[in-house]
Amino acid sequence: MSDEQEDKIEKTFIDGLGATYPMAKIKPSATADYKVKFYPSFYCLAPDGTVHSTPDDRMPSEESIEKLLEDVSLAPKLPDDARYAPVRKMWEKRDYSKLDSYLQRMLGADKLDADMREVFEGQQEVLAKKASKQLARVQSLGAGPDFLASRAALERIKKDWRGFDAAKQATAELKRFSKDSQIKKEIAASKALAKLEGKYDPSRIAQARKLQDALRKFADRYEGTYAGEQAKKKLGR
Repeated sequence: MSDEQEDKIEKTFIDGLGATYPMAKIKPSATADYKVKFYPSFYCLAPDGTVHSTPDDRMPSEESIEKLLEDVSLAPKLPDDARYAPVRKMWEKRDYSKLDSYLQRMLGADKLDADMREVFEGQQEVLAKKASKQLARVQSLGAGPDFLASRAALERIKKDWRGFDAAKQATAELKRFSKDSQIKKEIAASKALAKLEGKYDPSRIAQARKLQDALRKFADRYEGTYAGEQAKKKLGR
């Protein structure tokens, strides 16, 4: 998005930089609404629609972006044929259990034509790979260190992959989280950090100073926790 003139946007970003992503012309007042103070400013949105980072947080690292993309499951390519509409819809709704049952039922049909069989077998293979990847991801999430984010991700896996081993393991990990005193402490600390940051507007100098003081106290109070280390990193910025 830019509040520049359209011909300047086209010349600078499209012709000059070869940008292939969509460009939007906005009103000058919008830059103030979004608290844009420099160009370019990056806002990173998480798959669930929440703001993951703002310009003041700096551009997110490749590692953090890859971690966010772990929650994105795009539907594999399907032929442009109305016969595959149910499969496409189940991918879009992330109803993997229903999709698995549907594919098994269709592949078990005696009169399924060769083309559809090939497509459904390919879809079944993709689904199996994704399920295996989620199972491995559960193990990684269970190790932390951001147990608050891990818990949210495990809840999504439990919901989306019901009927699969990934959902069973996610349920077991969530149960372990609820009983482990150290993990509960980590989750409480991360919640407290999020609540603290929500109290201040870092785009205002006075608020930013107050946030710095609050983060310093937080880092001391929660020393040794993941949230405490995150608070220290924010202070370093």
